[in-house]
Amino acid sequence: MALLCAVLVSGAPRPTSWVIALVVVAFVASLGRPQAVGPMQFSVSAIVQVAAIPLIGPTGAGVVALVPTITDSTTAVKRIFNAAQRVLLVLFGSLAYVAVGGLALPARVGVDPLALAFDVAAAAAAAALMNAALLAGVLQRDSGGSLASILPNVLLRVGGSYAMSYVAAYLLVVLWSPAGLGWTSALFFLPSIVVIQWSLRQLAEEWAVRREVCTPFVTALDTRHPGAAESSRLAADAAKAIAAAVGVRPSLVDKVVVAAHLRDVGLLALEGKPAAIVRRDQAAASASVLGGIGFLATPLTYIAGHHERVDGQGRPEGLVGEQIPLGSRILAVADAWSDAVMAGRTAEEAVRLCESSVDSAWDEVCVNALRRAHGRGQLPAVVP
Repeated sequence: MALLCAVLVSGAPRPTSWVIALVVVAFVASLGRPQAVGPMQFSVSAIVQVAAIPLIGPTGAGVVALVPTITDSTTAVKRIFNAAQRVLLVLFGSLAYVAVGGLALPARVGVDPLALAFDVAAAAAAAALMNAALLAGVLQRDSGGSLASILPNVLLRVGGSYAMSYVAAYLLVVLWSPAGLGWTSALFFLPSIVVIQWSLRQLAEEWAVRREVCTPFVTALDTRHPGAAESSRLAADAAKAIAAAVGVRPSLVDKVVVAAHLRDVGLLALEGKPAAIVRRDQAAASASVLGGIGFLATPLTYIAGHHERVDGQGRPEGLVGEQIPLGSRILAVADAWSDAVMAGRTAEEAVRLCESSVDSAWDEVCVNALRRAHGRGQLPAVVP
């Protein structure tokens, strides 16, 4: 329906040769699946869809947005949903492009590169906002939480991928129209798509390998201390929910989650030691076990500080309040909640236990975020 309205308002896509060329480029881009790199997901198809908005107008951009459906191997219902979503994104982006006075291309003279950059940015930002709103709506429906609290976190995740798409789309638009290369610029862009897809795949695989490196440590710990793997899962999922509710950037969320998974690995180096020494040295022992893995530097910092208390009575350094890294404060609350749940308390009882120690042991902001996450049903459940 939205695409039909675009046809009625803006007419058929033009010029035909540009439409055909962009459809071909979009098809090639759709052959590579979106790649998840940490908390972000990048799609080359989004680059072509954003570029299509100024090049061939709302109707043409809508047609280009439908191309990935050809290579979509999901169920019919999901293909229809995904196609409708893509069309809505480019049409919303087209509205923004027109609203800021974006020129209808092809135009080879009188195009201000800076103005064009702003216009394309407006289109990409509008598409990102619509994408975030749709995703937040789905999450809100599933969790029953507040849309106003879910949307900012989703927007942070979506914004990063669209920022990358915007830069590449702008370069393609400049080559295509103001530079006068027309559809032949696709011949230069197609190899770039292959390189981008390959690079994203390598990044995604590298990220996956990083996460897999952590698994053997948790497995070994679970062998020595049965239940450690379940505790790790609970703490990691709780940390993710708390960090999202606090509103931290996606990269920090992922590092806190990694820290939660590995927070007790130091027990492997303290087997047979007295309980007092274990309590004192557990965080430092984690660093000794994992310190040679470079990408764990920040998570290890969070692990080292998660036994600190905001009143300064913690260990190992007696840090106070915001002297404790935010990641450590989040991890401390997730750790306390998961330990309480593992001990047999209900999720609500564990939240109340954390609330009873606000401003003495735990940070108030993080505990309030725990409460919000619990209210939305985002905290993990114990697996029998």
